Amino acid sequence: MLVNLPTFDSFFAQTLDDAIKHYDAGEVGRAKRILLNQLAQDRENPEILFYLGKMEEKGRASRKYFEDVTDYFPYWINSDEAELLICKYEFCKGMYVTTVDLTERFEQSFPQSQMVPEVLWISGCSFLAMDQPDSALVQFDKIGKSFPGSNWAKWVQLGKGDCFFADKNYNQAIAEYQKVFDDYQDSEVFPFALSGLVKCFGQLQESEKALLYYNLFKERYPYCIESIENIAERISFQKKTEEKTKAERLTGVKYTIQLGVFGIKENALRLRSQFEKLGYSVNIKRKIISGKKYSVVQLGSFTSYEKVLKLKKKLESKTNESYRIVIK
Repeated sequence: MLVNLPTFDSFFAQTLDDAIKHYDAGEVGRAKRILLNQLAQDRENPEILFYLGKMEEKGRASRKYFEDVTDYFPYWINSDEAELLICKYEFCKGMYVTTVDLTERFEQSFPQSQMVPEVLWISGCSFLAMDQPDSALVQFDKIGKSFPGSNWAKWVQLGKGDCFFADKNYNQAIAEYQKVFDDYQDSEVFPFALSGLVKCFGQLQESEKALLYYNLFKERYPYCIESIENIAERISFQKKTEEKTKAERLTGVKYTIQLGVFGIKENALRLRSQFEKLGYSVNIKRKIISGKKYSVVQLGSFTSYEKVLKLKKKLESKTNESYRIVIK
């Protein structure tokens, strides 16, 4: 009887696929053992080196794997990702000069890569860490001009605010952070913009405005409040409620209680009906998030943070649900 044995190439591909499956399942140790065995047989396979770099716990050893990929296999499909991971490693180590050099090399080696905006962001952050806000601003502007519709637009806006803050141009920094505040309230950059606004107004000794954004930060991100607590102490945030209301009028901010966000409009209508039965007036707004349409259910319009917070707690007590205060 003849037995068809698999070729070495097909056997290797199957083994590599198994290792990747183990890696994706979180079984890193098992995946690493498989790939180390394969590396002993095939030391010139970039995919083995690449995944071993991702699995290696020791930073320097991990960097060496990625370095081998980019040095010996510059045209392999994941070489740009390997180079990006080297940039991230050096940045996390605080090696900012080296990081800038690596990001410049990346731009030259992979000008068409989809990872260019992230590399430019890392470069800008490195310049900021070296107290060179002007150079950082150049990098952030590159992202804005070359990738205007990308997911990095909001990070560019935040980065520009950080540059002006580092340059002690607090009014211009406020203008940049305010754009994030107005346009990206549901994004991951929003808390950084809030924190930036608190710090800017703190530096300008405008305690009423600083208090306003501090309160909003405290409400939405209570577990991160330590990051700006020292500012609160320095400019004496313990003001009277009248001063808080004055600050809110000064900035013209309005709050609303967000009850829910739904992809199916009928669910939004059902929630509105529930609150109308309780005697509240509820609005439904259409919003597009990542290209998809959603129905956002909101209750009320308030100029006082204290008042909206009081009503939010009352509603949560009645319904045993959690709601969010957002800027209208």
